[in-house]
Amino acid sequence: MIKVLTVGSIALLFTQCTNKIVQPEVSVNNMAVAKQTISSDSLHAFATETKKLLMKNVGEQMKIGGPESALEFCNIQAMPLTKSMSDKHGLVISRVSDKRRNPKNIANSEELKLIEQYKKQLLAGELLKPVRTETHYYEPLVTNAMCLQCHGEPGKNVQPKVAAKIADLYPNDLAMDYQENEVRGLISIKTN
Repeated sequence: MIKVLTVGSIALLFTQCTNKIVQPEVSVNNMAVAKQTISSDSLHAFATETKKLLMKNVGEQMKIGGPESALEFCNIQAMPLTKSMSDKHGLVISRVSDKRRNPKNIANSEELKLIEQYKKQLLAGELLKPVRTETHYYEPLVTNAMCLQCHGEPGKNVQPKVAAKIADLYPNDLAMDYQENEVRGLISIKTN
């Protein structure tokens, strides 16, 4: 009788203990709430991490084979690299532009307005700050000297063989004629 009580008591204790361990339920609604609570500092870190990953890889390709190698790399790997950051952080991270190279990177109407706003701020010498809306977090993408080898002026920054490669890979390219320190687009992070 004592053994039965002991075994029964242990089973009862085990049942009570396991009932106290409650795993949080994850639902689509809970996920949306979780995304809304991500701090702007974290979103800035995700945007910075995405930019650094892309620039590191483009820089390595430039060292390997110059702008032509970087173009081939971007044509195949830029979107998957950005998606890898989306997957890593559980958010939708993208690069968009008013003058896109890849048709998949075209800015929507809200993004186009923000790009124009950033361009005006930059011309006025103002500091470009991230923008957070109810559904998105945005940071500007600004050109530097390395960018101009593929996004600058043909015949000046963009060499003829690079321009030919761009025409081959991106027949409807619009992402040329930039100067250094111009807004080329945005990093867009969908927050819910």
